[in-house]
Amino acid sequence: MTPTHLGPAERLFGAEEVEAAIQRMAVAINSDLEPLTPHRPVLVLCVLNGAMVVTGQILPHLHFPLLLDSVQVSRYGAEIAGGALQWRMHPRENVRGAVVLLLDDILDEGVTLRALQDYCLQEGATAVHTAVMVRKQRPRSVDVLVDYVALDVPDRFVFGYGLDARGLGRNAPGIFALPEDA
Repeated sequence: MTPTHLGPAERLFGAEEVEAAIQRMAVAINSDLEPLTPHRPVLVLCVLNGAMVVTGQILPHLHFPLLLDSVQVSRYGAEIAGGALQWRMHPRENVRGAVVLLLDDILDEGVTLRALQDYCLQEGATAVHTAVMVRKQRPRSVDVLVDYVALDVPDRFVFGYGLDARGLGRNAPGIFALPEDA
């Protein structure tokens, strides 16, 4: 166990490992999306607040024209268990006709990401691609497609690198797991 400001936690990935995984994910995204941008930039939607760090890390590695916007939808708030979906902010950019790249911090149950995919398609996006920094290895409560994954983590509550635990820990230098009895 590693001491953190949230107490003892297991370090799953150090900062260097996370950054390398994000760069590998950017290579895959560039390969797929760069050919789609000759007429219109990709609309990158950062899912706040968790994806702020991964978005900041990946943007310099994306080599195609893009517009950056954000959405804020949460099931957790300051809790460690998901609840009802809360829409706090819709994108300001027009989604209609756009190729959208949703950047999220984590794929857990899939409820939030699926709702965001559905929203973009209902608003008229021509395509929706999804990228997550971490994917929990667990059964999903909904069927959701994720195109790009930087890291896989066990089915534990994780924090760091933008992910939080009870509102804290987003600035931890790596990905950590709370003790299972937390």
